[in-house]
Amino acid sequence: MNRYGCQDGDAIRRLREERAYFSERAQRGRWSIKAVAGRVGITPQSLSNIELGNKPAGLAVLIRISRELGVPVDQILKGDEEAETEEAAAL
Repeated sequence: MNRYGCQDGDAIRRLREERAYFSERAQRGRWSIKAVAGRVGITPQSLSNIELGNKPAGLAVLIRISRELGVPVDQILKGDEEAETEEAAAL
């Protein structure tokens, strides 16, 4: 949880890094902070600050990030703990 009381930055970073890890080697650069930020329309520094919890993501940016990562906004807002609980319950 960041200083704004939400976990969205952690979830964004985790999802972005998972996409890079599971991508083919030639596609891993597609998930760098610089690449994702460019496609979302923000600076790499802004995305980094969101992921680190130094800056909250506005709703419009959060929606664009969720679309880029291919997940619903609520998955980002719930954070890692709730996502893991739901995944475990599904098994």
